[in-house]
Amino acid sequence: MTPRTFILSIAVCLIASSSICPQTPQKDGAYEAAIASLAESSDAQRVSKAIATLETAGTKAFPALLAHLNDATTASKDFQRAVQDIYGNVTSPTIGQACFDLIQGQIEGNWPKGLRQYYALSPTNIVSWWYARKEKSLKDLRIEAAMVSLTRARRRRGTSRYDREAVRFLERHLLEARAGRNDW
Repeated sequence: MTPRTFILSIAVCLIASSSICPQTPQKDGAYEAAIASLAESSDAQRVSKAIATLETAGTKAFPALLAHLNDATTASKDFQRAVQDIYGNVTSPTIGQACFDLIQGQIEGNWPKGLRQYYALSPTNIVSWWYARKEKSLKDLRIEAAMVSLTRARRRRGTSRYDREAVRFLERHLLEARAGRNDW
């Protein structure tokens, strides 16, 4: 490889990596304060107000929420139920998990446990997914995520893993997203 090709390769990698990582977290103090209020030390009223602030902001709060995905601070139990790990131990939720849940709830809603395998968003893809679509409206994000989920469920047709009820649920979910419903 020539030095010029090597330098070009490095430049392409740097550009690509900068486009999928959060650029500059939202510096709005209200979002940062609300995220801090999700902590274990906060009372139920403060947590509830913080959630309302972040949900009302919609996609404007997403950069701040994404910036906290790795925050291991224990979140308030009023915000989120305790999570059971793969070994059956109950672990306390973290601010990072709470931030992910707030974004996912805004875009996909909260589904029955048996259908959560079809969620389009995950902690591993949320950053790149959002930054590739950050110019879209919340309604458009909901529609796109609903289409991805429905496609995942339909791909199982003809297999033992196909779940007709899951497909029906996801078809209704897509219709609701297209209609602009956001009460999920």
